[in-house]
Amino acid sequence: MSQRNTAPRDRATIRRTLHWFWWVTKKRPFATFMAVFTSVTYTALLTYANTWVMGLIIDRIQAEPVAAAQVWEVFTPYIVALLFVNAVGQACSKLQDWSVMALELNGNYHLARLCFDTLSNQSMTFHTSRFGGSLVSQTSRFMNGYTALVDVVVYSLIPTVASVVCTIVLLWPASPLFVVVLFAMLVLYVTVAYRMYERILPLSANTAAAQSKLSGVLSDAVTNILAVKTCGREDYERGLFDAADQEAMEAERISMNAMMRRGAMTSTLITIIMFITSIFVCGGNAWYGISAGTLVMMFTYTYQLTMRFNYFNSMM
Repeated sequence: MSQRNTAPRDRATIRRTLHWFWWVTKKRPFATFMAVFTSVTYTALLTYANTWVMGLIIDRIQAEPVAAAQVWEVFTPYIVALLFVNAVGQACSKLQDWSVMALELNGNYHLARLCFDTLSNQSMTFHTSRFGGSLVSQTSRFMNGYTALVDVVVYSLIPTVASVVCTIVLLWPASPLFVVVLFAMLVLYVTVAYRMYERILPLSANTAAAQSKLSGVLSDAVTNILAVKTCGREDYERGLFDAADQEAMEAERISMNAMMRRGAMTSTLITIIMFITSIFVCGGNAWYGISAGTLVMMFTYTYQLTMRFNYFNSMM
């Protein structure tokens, strides 16, 4: 019952978070475009184009023996292609880092101004009835949250989506059946992970609130330590801190157990996906006439994709 009651509030929080994320990010349109473009290009080149060219090399070697005197003549185009793919891919990775840093610098500046203006405009009653340390802690979490979101979107979410598209496009001509089965398993994975994430979301909110309270108690005790010592209230403040510390630890423990259960479930699905892939790789040549190079691509692409999805829980 409690989860059903908190679900609309949690979704509203997510919508507000995405609103602030977009409000800050759109202030740097060029950096935003470069973040998306370089993430897709970096993934497509270094993860997929590299393996695709290597698959072509394996197929060429398997087709007929190459004499020692013909190695450079036959394989120079492949070597040049690999050089180009890696050079452009590495350049995109550096541009990706630049775009992330540009977005985070811009976001921290605007959010810091926003938080300062918002807190400064509150009434005396507002500040009297709240821990100043908790407000500072929440402000820091709010700003750090934008940095975390940028990192997740640029380094994890966009490459994961690009990996799905590249895997489907490159493997569909070789084995449509494999692509359909793989896509169905990935949809099942995302569905299970998201359903379990909805249960964890209120637990994470409780953990964040408990940690903010703990930081506030500590900050206020240290800030007012002279008054505490003057009045002989050390034991009282220690009791407040111990209670807040226990509350934060208990909230962390509950959240940790829930995340471990989610991780066990999603890891099982990853294992099933790799098991299905191994069957296709072993029988692909005999059943469908798939070349050795394509089988290498099939296994490598699926493995890279499952590694991306293995971090799906962390992204959420």
